[in-house]
Amino acid sequence: MPKVVLERVSKRFGRITALDEIDLTLDDGEYSCILGPTGSGKTTLLKIIAGLVEPDSGDVYIDGKRVTGTPAEKRNAVYMHQNYALFPHLTVSQNISFGLTARGFEEEAARRKASEVLEIVKLGEWANAYPRELSGGMQQRVALARCLATGARLLLLDEPLGALDARLRLEVRGELSRIAEELNLTVIHVTHDQSEALSLADRLILMRNGRIVQTGSPEEVYFKPNSVFSAYFVGESVFLEGIVRRVDGRVVTLELRNGTIIEALSGDGFNRGELAVAAVRCEDIKVGGGPLTARLKEINFLGSFSKLVFELPEGLKITANIPLSRFIEEEFRIGASFQLSIPRERTRLFKQPPMGLAGEIEAV
Repeated sequence: MPKVVLERVSKRFGRITALDEIDLTLDDGEYSCILGPTGSGKTTLLKIIAGLVEPDSGDVYIDGKRVTGTPAEKRNAVYMHQNYALFPHLTVSQNISFGLTARGFEEEAARRKASEVLEIVKLGEWANAYPRELSGGMQQRVALARCLATGARLLLLDEPLGALDARLRLEVRGELSRIAEELNLTVIHVTHDQSEALSLADRLILMRNGRIVQTGSPEEVYFKPNSVFSAYFVGESVFLEGIVRRVDGRVVTLELRNGTIIEALSGDGFNRGELAVAAVRCEDIKVGGGPLTARLKEINFLGSFSKLVFELPEGLKITANIPLSRFIEEEFRIGASFQLSIPRERTRLFKQPPMGLAGEIEAV
């Protein structure tokens, strides 16, 4: 199984810096998801690993071997586009074996290999079907089978589930995870869908403006974001601006704009009188018995939970995600006042962004 290492990789397109000195190591057998907003450099990074784009500077190593400048077909990696690109006039089996015969496989050997990978993706019974007879999810699995047939141990996926509806995404997501584990593949999966990345990844790589801003396990990135951007882009958070009034170890007392006092945890040094931003996940906002008085403005029922939008007297809106069981048990009425509490142990504190909170979020 290949290990992938990037050292100071940079790429520019005209005046745009797509990648800015990327250093990254991806371990053998790891399922990594590269997550970030449009234009963050995700696809460029993937194409450089695949050999479809050459970096302006820096080096790429696959399985300990420097592959910078090496043609894509000699990298033991396969790149899977979001577009399935299946031949409509060929059967499922023929779509897979076509590329193999082009690589020099005997026709019978190519058919056997096609049959083998179709069993892996659970489409053996559809070998003689045409693409038009398959659902979107099944077509995606045929495209995946075509990649697996090459025998490459490094699978590079560029938004592979983007064209599927929500239900099919869940189905194919499970298949991707199963196949990667079953075949001991190293997978690098580009996506802008945070739920997709959180559910699939052994390691999550968060990018912005051509740089890696945080990397770690999905749990680490979710529960310990290292910046306002990470807290905003991964999961749903409420952001509260205020002034630091007291620092006691990692516990920081923050006075909000309306005078309310809350406490938050911080890994960085803060000074009294400094501007700061507290971030708390929407599911951690507690309704009832807290220091914040807010009026319920909006209820959005989303099945397993409900999204309640509250408004503080100064106009700041706070969203709380309430589990279905509690939503059914209690009466939440539009216009009613509620007390909101914010648990200290689940609240992260960050330095005020140079461009301000609104500017930091709007720039995503």
